[in-house]
Amino acid sequence: MSILIDTGVFYAFYNRRDVHHKDSLCLLTHILEGRFGRPYTVDLVVSEAYTLLRYRIGFEASLAFLRALKQSGITIIFLDEEGFRETLKVLKTYSNRNLSFTDAFLVASSITYEIPILASYDVKSFSGIIRSIIGRGYANSLPKEEYERIENVVSRYLS
Repeated sequence: MSILIDTGVFYAFYNRRDVHHKDSLCLLTHILEGRFGRPYTVDLVVSEAYTLLRYRIGFEASLAFLRALKQSGITIIFLDEEGFRETLKVLKTYSNRNLSFTDAFLVASSITYEIPILASYDVKSFSGIIRSIIGRGYANSLPKEEYERIENVVSRYLS
């Protein structure tokens, strides 16, 4: 089992005002604890998340993201020539979905690397393309005790 992580999950983790902040706290904690198998993201997501954090939150948050990512054990899939070709195929196949290039690369990577789960809040873009999308409402699906445990764990890193 494995999971692919989209931009919004990283961004909401660092943005306390984001509607999905609590979902990201819980989701990323569980991902890093191995509940979904091996975690992956793509280099284009790293670029998007860094840029959003840099310009909406600040330099320190964007740098904290990169440092945490480096230490996290999350494998970054880099866009190469084959990935580019597969991404173009996805864009053509789903031309009616208005996927961004980054979203199409996520789909291509999920197919190429057989990653069945996507952590994302962008259900509209990925629904019907990727089998399992988790993220929205994730925190509310947990027992109160588990949410409190996660808050304690995360508070050490976000204080």
